[in-house]
Amino acid sequence: MSAVFDLLVLGGGPGGYRAAELAAKSGMKVALVEKDRLGGMCLNRGCIPTKAYYARVIGGHGRIESLWEDKEEIVSRLREGLGTLMRMTGVETFKGTGRIVGTGELKKLEVSLENGSVLEIEGRNLLIATGSRSLPLEIEGSGLPGVITGDWAVALPELWKSPEREEFSSVALAGAGVIAVEMAALFRGMGKEVTILKHSEELLRRVDKDVKKKLIQNFKKKKIRMVDSFRPERVCREGQGLRVQGTTPNGPEEIACDRLIVASSMIPVLDGFGLENTSIRADRRKGIAVDECMRTSEPGIYAIGDVTGGMMLAHLAEYQALVAVEAMQGRTVSIPAESVPWCVFADPEIAVVGLSEQEAEQRQIPFVAGRAFFLGNGMALAMGQSDGFVKVVAGKDGKLLGVHMMGPEASSMISEAALAIRHGLSVRDVAYTVHPHPTLSECFKDALFRTLEELEKK
Repeated sequence: MSAVFDLLVLGGGPGGYRAAELAAKSGMKVALVEKDRLGGMCLNRGCIPTKAYYARVIGGHGRIESLWEDKEEIVSRLREGLGTLMRMTGVETFKGTGRIVGTGELKKLEVSLENGSVLEIEGRNLLIATGSRSLPLEIEGSGLPGVITGDWAVALPELWKSPEREEFSSVALAGAGVIAVEMAALFRGMGKEVTILKHSEELLRRVDKDVKKKLIQNFKKKKIRMVDSFRPERVCREGQGLRVQGTTPNGPEEIACDRLIVASSMIPVLDGFGLENTSIRADRRKGIAVDECMRTSEPGIYAIGDVTGGMMLAHLAEYQALVAVEAMQGRTVSIPAESVPWCVFADPEIAVVGLSEQEAEQRQIPFVAGRAFFLGNGMALAMGQSDGFVKVVAGKDGKLLGVHMMGPEASSMISEAALAIRHGLSVRDVAYTVHPHPTLSECFKDALFRTLEELEKK
């Protein structure tokens, strides 16, 4: 092709398609290359499918009987919408595998299209948004049928579609992070026996200790088994199921299950697109190194999202896209790490922004904390969802440091806290903002006032 693009985007996930949209709307000529389907793992094999399941299995919205079919319809509709968005904004989309073949003043991608043809496209800027994948379980038997990686589990009809999903009754989850916790809640809600194989004694390592304690209590009530400090050694067939063999500090341990889902870690995708043809600094686990404007060590090449390591969140990738596109046009936008919220769709939901008590202690920041429980919230009681609490962590100077929610619609409520932390507001600033009644947000307001009481004691 003879035309030169202002921006080449490699990867059509949340970060990639958002960068393409923003750049095109600002007047840049944009090409986007995606080897599979628009939306990336988030839309097709991650965030959206799991929330479609969550809404029906745990939220009580829709019919569990049509779990798979409903998910397929939702994903298809959103994917079609993305295609329309790319066309309407003038983004030229190529379905194929892109490979970096030039990094001079003009960046060059060799694109192998679906029909077998190969073309070369050039651009003044290149943005890498190739995402992440599950870290494989490298032990004997890891390739057996029934051993499934977390990045593909939600897209397998055998796990979610009726009648296939009735053909298994037990699941083991290797991992203790967000994927493992959400999967555990879903499968238990579907009536499956669930065992979580934790690589340490931790569950959701970065979560505040009080949230973690409550989550473990809830899992125990739901009869979700947890095996601490488990080191898997081999997987073998046992009849129609599997047997996972390993060790714990107490000795050998064996777990029988019908399915084993490897949900331990995600690693950046650094292969298959010609990264070796560049001088970009990258690490297998930490991803591509970038500065605060998402610039790599190669001039004119940017990287965003999971491929840069760190917090692997779809919404963070979208905002990193904003940062990168602004930087291409000579403007600077910053996203303080402490102001990035993240959520866990367990039962009930968990949402976090800012520092936990443990992190404040590690940084030697004097702090106080206050809590309020949904048991005292009128809307939560009216909804029949009064389990959980909101916890606020504040510096001795009154500055809001962190907010930790566990309860109904926590994922929707955390944005107010993220805004407050983003702009350095104090506990008093937010507490003295009128919160409507009767709403779940009053639980956050109550926690803020409890924190003010703690500050006054000091």
